[in-house]
Amino acid sequence: MVKGNGISLLDSANGGLLEVLGSPLIQGTCPTQLRQLIWDDRQDAADLFVAIRGTVHDGADSIPVMIERGIRGIVSETAPPSNPPEDLTWWQVKNSREAFARLVHRACGNPGEQIQVFGITGTNGKSSTVHLLASILRVAGRNPGWVTTVDQSVAGTAQMSDCTTPSADLLARHLRDHHEAGGQSMVLEISSHAIDQHRTTGIPLVAAAVTQFGRDHLDYHGTVEEYHAVKRRLRKQVAAGGVFLLPLETQGSEVGFEDVNSGRRWTGSIQEQTSSGMKARLEGDRWRMDLQWNRPALHDLSNALCAAVLADSAGISISEIQQGLEQAHPVPGRMEQVAEGVFVDYAHTPDALDSVLKACRMICRGELRVLFGCGGDRDQGKRSEMGQVAACHADEIFLTDDNPRSEPSDQILEQIRKGVGTHPPVIECAGRRQAIRSALQRHQPQDLLLIAGKGHETTQEIRGESFPFDDREVVREELGGVT
Repeated sequence: MVKGNGISLLDSANGGLLEVLGSPLIQGTCPTQLRQLIWDDRQDAADLFVAIRGTVHDGADSIPVMIERGIRGIVSETAPPSNPPEDLTWWQVKNSREAFARLVHRACGNPGEQIQVFGITGTNGKSSTVHLLASILRVAGRNPGWVTTVDQSVAGTAQMSDCTTPSADLLARHLRDHHEAGGQSMVLEISSHAIDQHRTTGIPLVAAAVTQFGRDHLDYHGTVEEYHAVKRRLRKQVAAGGVFLLPLETQGSEVGFEDVNSGRRWTGSIQEQTSSGMKARLEGDRWRMDLQWNRPALHDLSNALCAAVLADSAGISISEIQQGLEQAHPVPGRMEQVAEGVFVDYAHTPDALDSVLKACRMICRGELRVLFGCGGDRDQGKRSEMGQVAACHADEIFLTDDNPRSEPSDQILEQIRKGVGTHPPVIECAGRRQAIRSALQRHQPQDLLLIAGKGHETTQEIRGESFPFDDREVVREELGGVT
């Protein structure tokens, strides 16, 4: 199927291009004679080029060069040149990314139609919910795969991830490979960027959910309203009869979801809560589950309810759902305890930091400290909000670098500090290792230290370079390997 960094169209059958793209604006070469698809001018020579309009580079700029290299078919948002070569076939499309996604899935045999695919988006809780649902699917014998920000498991092969949601061509190959290896289901973590850029277009979802609405990625989406609207667009990919869950506004120790397609609702509530876990009840109009769980936080219960409802909608029994939740392994870098009273978490938005600090306060018997920063070259508006959240919950705050990228550290820390106000004490230290060392030196028995923002990440981006840095390993090193 894959050859020379492109994708073979041989398996898409005669007429496949016409079914996906419609009739070409101009036709030279017969569409059925176009056999190899590429979308990057650095790829090997082929005969069909999709000119993808990106956020930085517009593939349409490469069309003249591609024609000189012998391309005989073009898919572009732009009109053809006034004097095209006689053998050139040109499709003008409204959205090149959408056309590309549908083409690669067709070329791979539409593998998303052969297995059950679930989609999970949301500001926070996506990776954890994916893993919970995958655990349930495993118990139910559905041989699941998954793709998350942290890791992925495809066709029985597990590896770490380098992004949240891969490109459309990689997703198509993942689904094909997983199906051919005997996989029956796949759970995808789907970012707002992926929805907006049509990376998951062409994948019919048996069910999908938004785990939580918060603030993130406004450097890309512009406004919170647009960011949330993009999340809701995932509903369009849900197949007929499937659920699309949105979180309900709840109070206290309750969580809830509603299927916007049917109006049905499900709720969860904490009955008893300790530092080591909870007793909770999950229920809907047709079932009830009493869950004894080793996770204490309210957002954990929300993720569990979301996964349970998605699994129930796919015909999985309540007993299998309960067993799957109880057997699920925690996601790396999500409230991961790396030393006595020292936790590392990926919380990098105001809502996520608020949720995890509330959980920390509940289990903390001494002083609660939080160490965090904010990413450079990203949404600046959330920085003061995160400072305000930290000031609301923590007894002591350490402000430090996250991934500063090209921004000056002092500028980022100053913006966070504005939200902290007069909360004492606040310790600023741009160097993250030094900040962790200082926080550990102040750590006493019964205290709790939350190191937030990077979670599972193993690198730090500074001035265009990526350096090895893992909060968990740094803690172990600073403590001399004693955990």
